[in-house]
Amino acid sequence: MISEHFDTRTRINMKLALDRVCRHRPSGEDHGFRRSVAENIIRCALTGRTGIGQLVDAGERAMIRTRPEREPARLRAGGIRRWLW
Repeated sequence: MISEHFDTRTRINMKLALDRVCRHRPSGEDHGFRRSVAENIIRCALTGRTGIGQLVDAGERAMIRTRPEREPARLRAGGIRRWLW
């Protein structure tokens, strides 16, 4: 669970970054889109880059990635998905 791995300030920055990235996007409320952005933000935070700007940049990078095969591979391997629940 995220709360076990990150301090309060980092969790707040992560949520703000997710909201900023998704706010004005046509697909911003789409669960799959938000999850992809959130996964990039989590990866960034896990490397110690926890500033709001760094997290927003990581979320923005998720939007430019086009890897339609990502989902099945991640589900098989477990991957970052375990950090979301």
